[in-house]
Amino acid sequence: MSAMCWEQNPNCFVKGQKQGESACNAYNENKGCWQIDWTFIVASLPDEEKARWKKIMKEQCPSCPVFSEHKDDLATMIKIVISM
Repeated sequence: MSAMCWEQNPNCFVKGQKQGESACNAYNENKGCWQIDWTFIVASLPDEEKARWKKIMKEQCPSCPVFSEHKDDLATMIKIVISM
């Protein structure tokens, strides 16, 4: 199994947070970001939080080391989330 995204990304915003209490569903569920249905999650968020996640996905995800390893899974999902 691949190392988890928060372990691979030195700039991950969940570093230092308690698992289960962060804003990141992947971290809370101990899953890789590529294993989460972000479209469902982001669609159900209030507008302000939805905008926050769109910004994260647009600005931070493409430069994350995990993105290049799981580009096929993540690129399409990010494109869908940003267009919501």
